[in-house]
Amino acid sequence: MAAAVEPNASMLGNVLKGLRIAGARLQSVVLIGGGKSYAEHLGAYKSPAKESDPRFMGPIFYNDQEDILWARAQTQGYNWTVLRPDAVIGPSIGSPMNLVMGIAAFAVTSRELNVPLRFPGSLAAWSALHQATDSEILGQAVRWALTSPSARNEIFNVTNGDNFRWQHLWPDVAEFFDMPVAAPQPMSLAEQMQDKASLWERTIRKHNLKPTLWSELVSWPFLDGQLNFGTDMVQSTIKIRQAGFGACVDSHQSILSHLRRLRDYRLIP
Repeated sequence: MAAAVEPNASMLGNVLKGLRIAGARLQSVVLIGGGKSYAEHLGAYKSPAKESDPRFMGPIFYNDQEDILWARAQTQGYNWTVLRPDAVIGPSIGSPMNLVMGIAAFAVTSRELNVPLRFPGSLAAWSALHQATDSEILGQAVRWALTSPSARNEIFNVTNGDNFRWQHLWPDVAEFFDMPVAAPQPMSLAEQMQDKASLWERTIRKHNLKPTLWSELVSWPFLDGQLNFGTDMVQSTIKIRQAGFGACVDSHQSILSHLRRLRDYRLIP
């Protein structure tokens, strides 16, 4: 986390400086952060988390980016909005910290090995409340934030608007892949999936999929983190709704629709 501060802070600072040098007349800037602003990466946190909650002890580059944005906006006269999604889901290649691609790769691997779909996370995570942000919801929120007066100089959580439990979602995922479900089997995906590259290559040939490198497909430590979070993961979205943004989607439907897109793109069978 400490190593991530300088490069991420510099990226934002350099973009804003470059635009000013180029003569751009900025009116609104939207910065996308996330749930780490509430220390969810450290474990259990106060939930539902609200935008008014105090910062926690860093390092966390979200804080540094926000400080840069606010200082520049104050001196240069433009508006800003900070959006805080959580577990953004949507098709993505070359971005391995991707929940839906990770679930898909695990399910496909299980099916090719002729084993049932077992939830690989912790038993606590199996029943805890979780949340996600559909990439299309996030895109709509960005567009809203750029034009809505009520979004000016404010921070907003933005999620699908509901919560889910893996124990309820997992059967839907299994049905999508036409697989039986078995009892959860906690395991380290970072360890269990190390030797599956050759299987993935055979799967690509077998189903005529678009070539994708196993090493670039999924960050298994990331998926381990997502599937082992054993306490409620909830950010309040009342503030953004009161400000006028009401887009929402059922998280079950969201994940299934993005699995269908991965199939349509021939990334999974």
